[in-house]
Amino acid sequence: MKKVFLLSLVSVLLCSALHAQREFYGRSVRFGFKVDPVLANAFRPAENGIERTSSGFGVNYGLMADVMFSDGRGAFATGLEIAHGASELAYNTSTRGLYRDKAEGGEQAYKLKLQYLQIPLSVKLKTNQQNGFRFWGQFGTYMGALLKSRMDYSAGPLAEQNVNVMKHTNKVNLGLLIGAGGEYQLAEKTDLFFGLGLENGFTDITSNNSWKDGKVGLNRWAIRLGMFF
Repeated sequence: MKKVFLLSLVSVLLCSALHAQREFYGRSVRFGFKVDPVLANAFRPAENGIERTSSGFGVNYGLMADVMFSDGRGAFATGLEIAHGASELAYNTSTRGLYRDKAEGGEQAYKLKLQYLQIPLSVKLKTNQQNGFRFWGQFGTYMGALLKSRMDYSAGPLAEQNVNVMKHTNKVNLGLLIGAGGEYQLAEKTDLFFGLGLENGFTDITSNNSWKDGKVGLNRWAIRLGMFF
């Protein structure tokens, strides 16, 4: 909780400082805040004997920054955000899973709850504005640094909740970022931002040295909601 508070405070101070400087190497810059309800967090195991049994919901939040193209119809989009991921896996094998040696051959169920400090990097293209509306499409990548990793599990006769598994979770998450949506101009320098986005993870979430489970990726579908000033 302290980490989230400090990161939020840093984000607000950074945004305030940058807001006074509206140009970046001669290009205009606009800043905003966003809150993204995550419709689905879903682990994607690649190995047989491992199944995703549930998806999780969550909320991502943070800052947005658009470095505008000279014609105003596109931007290099970035920002700083707190991102969450949660999903559940079932291991129907005695050779994989964090507590495989203690499961006594029984099924293992793990629910991971993750938190990242994340930086998106993308190109955003926009249509011309009509009646205050314009549409946008986005393509790029994101980089996340792990802040927290907690787990609920049952493995044979064992069961425990809210276990700290930072050392058994990869510290970096990278992936593909795509999205589409629209903007509506509320005032001269104030735009309402909305859309739908997909984050398709490339990185193995579970440390293979501990889990012996091959690659487990993380996909997220989220509603994009925010405001530029």
